Amino acid sequence: MKLFRNAYLWLAGSFTTDMKAILVHNGVIESIMHEPVSSVPSYAQVIDLEGAYLYPGFIDTHTHSFEGGLYSLGVDLSNVSCIDEVLARLHEQYKNSDDIIFAWQFDEQSIREQRFPSMNELDSVVPDKPLVLRRIDGHSCVLNSYARKQLSGLDPVSEILRAQDNDIAVHHFHKMLKPDAILNAYNRAAEIAVKGGFTGIHTMVGDAMQSIGHYSLLSQHISSFKVTYTLYPQSFNLKAALDAGARRIGGCILADGSIGSHTAALFQPYYGTDNSGSLYHDDSFWRKFIGDAHKHNLQVGVHCIGDKAIKQINVVYQQLADSTGKDLRHQLIHCELTDDALVSDISKSGAVPVMQPNFDFLWGGDNGFYSKQLGVARSSNMNRLASLTRSGVKVCGSSDWYITPLDAVQSIRAAMQHHNVNERLSHAQAVDIYTRNAAWLSHEENSRGTISEGYNADFCILSSPIDNFVLKPSVKMVVKQGSTVYETD
Repeated sequence: MKLFRNAYLWLAGSFTTDMKAILVHNGVIESIMHEPVSSVPSYAQVIDLEGAYLYPGFIDTHTHSFEGGLYSLGVDLSNVSCIDEVLARLHEQYKNSDDIIFAWQFDEQSIREQRFPSMNELDSVVPDKPLVLRRIDGHSCVLNSYARKQLSGLDPVSEILRAQDNDIAVHHFHKMLKPDAILNAYNRAAEIAVKGGFTGIHTMVGDAMQSIGHYSLLSQHISSFKVTYTLYPQSFNLKAALDAGARRIGGCILADGSIGSHTAALFQPYYGTDNSGSLYHDDSFWRKFIGDAHKHNLQVGVHCIGDKAIKQINVVYQQLADSTGKDLRHQLIHCELTDDALVSDISKSGAVPVMQPNFDFLWGGDNGFYSKQLGVARSSNMNRLASLTRSGVKVCGSSDWYITPLDAVQSIRAAMQHHNVNERLSHAQAVDIYTRNAAWLSHEENSRGTISEGYNADFCILSSPIDNFVLKPSVKMVVKQGSTVYETD
């Protein structure tokens, strides 16, 4: 038994005005008590939180945790300024590694040359080991010659691999890793997650085609991690998912691509071009796949960024909602570009947008990336957190990590400080998309997501409330089912 005391508690959408205590038994909240506590069982461990702010444990509902954990051990290109700096970092890794070299967080638009490094440039610093360099959005990559020679059937013209070629290349090298390396990546991801304030993260496992990858391996070790992993067989293989005992399928199975790679499917072309991206599958494909999954009671999550792709998937969800009445809570992953009519359609279908507030933080605004790709007017319809919430839609929050940081405070603040003031969430709404709504998404609303008696003792304890915009609150402690999984020194 444990007593967490002297903390302000997040109850019913706000903090208590006086400090309280929580008694935890067997990982569950047994009671919420007033301070000063009149009597404490002699055998209880007392943890004094010294006036900190205790939120429910935050849950990130869409991550690439395997890739994020793996790549965090590789080459981070998030703050490079030129090609020479890219090459220097790659060569340093080459000298100190005997394995496949993964580089990530590369954004060609943020460096001086405004381009990817060429294959010849990559070969000059990594000549005889596989090298995979991924764009920040994960939808494009480049390989060195050594890696490229191990693959066949790729686009022979372009060195930059996009769409299916990107997925084929990346998953080829992921599959070469041994079980110990895979588990090491997930352990690394869990460490990053708890440091960022999370007690739970949803993650995809599989190649987004027919393989569910290391789903069984991860399932066997699921209780050993510092965070609660909610697993998605990232595959179109329904039989494999069902045989593995999965309750959901998808995550990043793709209806379209990304804004940055100009592969997200739009009703109107990208600004200054005649390219509108493309749908990766036709309507009949999705009707059959989602319909079959729905028939077998599998929750479905589909990546759809452009308005044309969101519409395509939401229509199928609407048809199933009208005809079956099942409460499976199918997901629109990302759901970035939505006009008013599409917001209304989503509210009718009951679909769940799983969205990333950091996308607006990084790329929103009149002079931001979205405006440059779509034009200012259309960019105002990006990441419509508040409009969807006002329409009665249960929005869920995520980082899409490794694409944006696995940082609960930053993500919640981004939702509250959206560039479009009409899309800003309140403090309570922003917390909800990472707690109550997130628990509801996985059908765990009766055990997770709130500070209530009988619920899991999952807490994120901060130095100050997240709505304090002067200083960023620090994560003092993270508790999962009563056990401290992270604590600052």
